[in-house]
Amino acid sequence: MATVPHEIAKIFQSQKDRLRNADEPHMMRPKADRKPLKGLARTLYLNKLAKLSKAEAFAASGFVTKVLVKKEKKDEM
Repeated sequence: MATVPHEIAKIFQSQKDRLRNADEPHMMRPKADRKPLKGLARTLYLNKLAKLSKAEAFAASGFVTKVLVKKEKKDEM
């Protein structure tokens, strides 16, 4: 059974890894010619709504923005 401090450390390490992957993709294995994520693609990846390899393509499609806008409007009501 894992202890609470260990689980908390695991959560923060995961967030730290996602930030590093989004900002410095050249540090990942296997080496790929990826550019740092920006804008909507970065937000999607950091919120675990898209994988790193698919974040750019998913952000470029209009589907995501429509869903996010509808969700935000629903939350405001």
